[in-house]
Amino acid sequence: MPEDPPYKMSINLNVLNHLGINLYSNIPAVISEVVANAYDADAETVTIEIDTSRHQVVIKDDGEGMDLTDINDRYLNVGYQRRNDNRAKTERFNRAVMGRKGIGKLSLFSIAETVEVHSTRSGQKHALRMTIDGIRQAIGDDAQNMRAYHPEPLPSEVVDFERGTRIVLTDLKKGLANVQSGLRKRLARRFSILGAEHSFRLFIDGEEVTIADRDYFHKLQYVWTYGPDEVAQAVVRRCINVDQSIPVSSEELADRTITGWIGTVKHSGSLKEGEGDNLNRISLMVRGKLAHEDLLEEINEGKIFRAYLIGELHADFLDQDDKGDIATSSRQRIIEDDPRYQELLKWLQIEITRIGSAWTEHRNSEGKKAAFENENIKEWFGTLGRDSRKKAERLFGKINQLTVDSERQRSELFSHAVLAFEALRYRDNLEALDDMEPQDIAAVTSLFKSIEDLEAALYYQIVVQRLRVIDKLREHVDNDALEKILQKHLFEHLWLLDPSWERATDRMMEERIGDTFAKINNQLTDEERLSRIDIRYKKVTGTHVIVELKRNSVVTDTYTLLKQVDKYRNALLRYLKDAGRDEPVEVVCVIGRDLRDWSNPNGLAESQNLLAAKKIRVLKYEQLLADAYAGYREYIDRQEELGRIRALLTELAENEDEAPPIGVATSAIKEKGDTTTIGVSKSIQPTALEDRDDGYTGTLFELPSD
Repeated sequence: MPEDPPYKMSINLNVLNHLGINLYSNIPAVISEVVANAYDADAETVTIEIDTSRHQVVIKDDGEGMDLTDINDRYLNVGYQRRNDNRAKTERFNRAVMGRKGIGKLSLFSIAETVEVHSTRSGQKHALRMTIDGIRQAIGDDAQNMRAYHPEPLPSEVVDFERGTRIVLTDLKKGLANVQSGLRKRLARRFSILGAEHSFRLFIDGEEVTIADRDYFHKLQYVWTYGPDEVAQAVVRRCINVDQSIPVSSEELADRTITGWIGTVKHSGSLKEGEGDNLNRISLMVRGKLAHEDLLEEINEGKIFRAYLIGELHADFLDQDDKGDIATSSRQRIIEDDPRYQELLKWLQIEITRIGSAWTEHRNSEGKKAAFENENIKEWFGTLGRDSRKKAERLFGKINQLTVDSERQRSELFSHAVLAFEALRYRDNLEALDDMEPQDIAAVTSLFKSIEDLEAALYYQIVVQRLRVIDKLREHVDNDALEKILQKHLFEHLWLLDPSWERATDRMMEERIGDTFAKINNQLTDEERLSRIDIRYKKVTGTHVIVELKRNSVVTDTYTLLKQVDKYRNALLRYLKDAGRDEPVEVVCVIGRDLRDWSNPNGLAESQNLLAAKKIRVLKYEQLLADAYAGYREYIDRQEELGRIRALLTELAENEDEAPPIGVATSAIKEKGDTTTIGVSKSIQPTALEDRDDGYTGTLFELPSD
């Protein structure tokens, strides 16, 4: 007669799906539940071993372990609540336990198909294996009825330790490639009870996880601390670059204990990490474990300083044994309408407002110092009167509050603000600066239009920059550069072909017709399908333009050129017709040498008429360069005096690699490396060039439409 199975779990399909398979979406959150269970088992040491070759994660603790009764009545009992079983505190360390709902063990199935549990207590050694497929087969398809599932017993010999529990996760659903590097950081941020001082140490692949692994304390510039002095001092010691720490004695929650800290960083960009992670949040800890990932999302605050905030608050009053559980099933958030939570949010709103005011004062006071890092601005400031200096200091403070990608960008804003200041001073309207919000500073250059010498200075920079672009094209043409080089240069500077093309939309470079117009693939010939367009874009007026480029030394004829571009034109027209769009198509061919048939009697006129019938025109590089030079040299030649501000602007530009100002109304272009920014809103980043069968090469670009 067969023996009864030693292990038993009762569960239904709804519970498995909602509290197991779909409970979590990431490995760190799941492993956090195992670490929390180890803490509740009075463990002193937890080790995590990640074996990428075997696609396996092993979590081992030296806690109290489990005997057969513990495994069946507690661990395999889904929903077992130890706090209702007079076990709210641990026996050895008298810890307030983290677990409450009794469902954390199911979270393992959200990342692993197979879970093994090895445990020993009082000399008893037990081991079992659970699989998602096995559970589903046992409980059937009935979503409501509870069914028994009997995990597979494993030989007790696999338990090769004398104390604690080991969890082995295999058949993982998610890859481990990026887990090892990020797990240490994420677990350090999910627990505040790690370290020998808490008698709870965590190791990953043999290396201990510490608070330092959070990797953000060094980013803090200001920090506000809550709680006893020793708590505040412990935080400040970790903030090696902090400018100021402010202990806070808050009375709004006098009958509740809140500890922790809220800080701001010097650069908002430092809160953005790889893989899309963002540290711009205030975490809520309860009983030493993450309870809510971001309290900031619950706070109504839209000012600039919000982007600089980071923090960690501890509120154990949210989890009291004699009160209801207010954590959601995933234990990553709090039930929003609970009065205790609402009280916390009300307090936090007040604190955030208070911190925002203090932060603004600090940043304003530092604005002058930051601006004076540019000696030209410092010299300019010395020429101002007392009242003007005060207004300039307030302007610098507002700029110092702005969220920027780099200090170089902030330095540019300081320079542009000087010009705006001069513009308003000429108009005797410096009070406008006091009325301006910090977020409006980036658009401050629009004020230049009312001051003629400022406009001239700004436009002068634009012209100089564009002449460099024209000279570069001349160099490419003279050197008989390959089509791919010409293609890239013209694509990044469409104004060379026509000044009105600067605001083109739907821009594409080096596109294969068969890929781009896949919807009408069956309507294309094989030759059309394999053809590649050099440059295609759409004008603001709605006209589509195809650009075909020829190397300067290439000689062709009208009929060969027409045959080639007709493929592109016909394919685009079919695509537009299929989409129900009646939009015109033009073709521009840029060549270096006259077409062969132009030398025939009336050859040029016949060629132009033939091409014009299909809205195709030919433009030579020499003509293109001559027109471009004429448009800008005229301005340079007649410009004799740009005013006293030009001298300052020229010196400032030398410190900024002569980059034109951000936000100039007259379509300034700023070049940096291989990136071209048109105005202040559009950016193109070229990818690697690729070869193509017909000898042309290029890169695919795309911009969103206006």
